[in-house]
Amino acid sequence: MRDSGKPNSAKPSPGAKPPNAPKPDPLQETNKALRMAHTPAEARALERRAETLRQKNLSASTRLLLENADSSLKAHDYRKAEAALDNALVLQPDKPFIRRGRARVRYAAGDFEGAISDLGVALQKDPDDPLSWQLLSQVEEERHDLKAALQAARQLLVVDPLASGGAKRVKALQAQLDGRAI
Repeated sequence: MRDSGKPNSAKPSPGAKPPNAPKPDPLQETNKALRMAHTPAEARALERRAETLRQKNLSASTRLLLENADSSLKAHDYRKAEAALDNALVLQPDKPFIRRGRARVRYAAGDFEGAISDLGVALQKDPDDPLSWQLLSQVEEERHDLKAALQAARQLLVVDPLASGGAKRVKALQAQLDGRAI
């Protein structure tokens, strides 16, 4: 048989990836690794990496607004901090961690409902964010909704099983909910 000069149209091997296959999302890969971390040190390193990935691709304007919000929060100027975060959300609404930041400001200002609302949106877009689950647990406890605080603390342990103080917090909230002394 003669070679027709046509390229070989053989099928790729079963283990080979198609040439146009989407690259895995590094944040999802990091979140997956965080769920399976073996040591607290490994978990802390993965937490930092995930947070860095969450803050990737910020515009210079957004970074400046986040810095302004942070310095305003440190100065206890909650209105100014919230306004800066509002503007950051207008510029980059696709970044759930900005909503988490605004929730933190609202929590500090005593606006628990606003904080919970922001955390709900943030967690809907990024359900693997341990910092959002941790903050939600704190806000719910402050509102005296121990059941919701416990649920959020348990979810924190799902996304970050070795979260600093996570298991201890779940036990303490469970004890409070059961009416036992801590």
